Amino acid sequence: MSRGQKRPLVALISANPAAMTPANSAFADEFPEARLWNILDDRLQDDADPRGVTGSLAERMHRLIEHAVTEGADAILLTCPVYATALRSYADTCPVPLLDPDEMALNGVLQGTPGTVLVLASASQPLTVALNRFINECTQRSVPVEIRGAVAKNAKAAALTGNTPELVTALVAAVSAQPTVPDAILLAQYSLAPAARALETSTGIPVFSGPLSSAAALRRTTLGGSR
Repeated sequence: MSRGQKRPLVALISANPAAMTPANSAFADEFPEARLWNILDDRLQDDADPRGVTGSLAERMHRLIEHAVTEGADAILLTCPVYATALRSYADTCPVPLLDPDEMALNGVLQGTPGTVLVLASASQPLTVALNRFINECTQRSVPVEIRGAVAKNAKAAALTGNTPELVTALVAAVSAQPTVPDAILLAQYSLAPAARALETSTGIPVFSGPLSSAAALRRTTLGGSR
C-alpha cells in the first residue's frame, strides 16, 4: 500500500466463535493490510437448518450484512458454510465485495480440474454440508470430479484447543487412510485452516481452505494486483 492509502475494513460475520481465530490468522497471512471487524452472532448456527437458510433467518443474515455496510465495511466475508445460501439473494445488490465462506476455495479447486478431491472435516455434519455444496458446484459447472469425504479422527479436539501440530497429524492420518492418493484436498471448516500449509507440505498435495483463499481474493479485489 502507498503511504496515506486507506486500509480496507473487512467485516467477518461469524456464527461460530471457533471460526474467528482461523479467519483472522488467514488475513494476517494473505491480507495483512486489512483492518478486521469481527461480527459474531453465536445463535446463528444453532438456529440454522442444514438444508438451507431462508425466510427470517436469511433476513437476519441480511441485516448483519447491511449493518457492516452501513458502518463502513469495504468488503464482507461470511465464515459459516451453512449461511452460504443466504447470500444468493443479496450478493448481486451488495455495494461492496461479499463472499461466502468457501466460494474462493471451490474456485481454486475446480480451476485445476482435478481427478479426485478429498474433502476433510472434523465431524460428520460439516462434512455433509461441504460435500453437498461441492457436488452442487461440480454439477452446475459440468466439471467431472471424483469427490471423497472423510472425518479426521482427533481433529476436532486439536482444532478447539488450537494445537496445530496435532491437527496436522490428524489430517495427515485421514489422507493416508485413503485407498488412493487424491489430487487435491479441500478443508470443510475454517477451524482446520491453520493446518493447511503444513498439510500441503507433509502430503505434497494441493490444499484449499476457505479463509486463506478468501483473504487472498479480497486483497486482489480491494487493493488490486497480487502479493
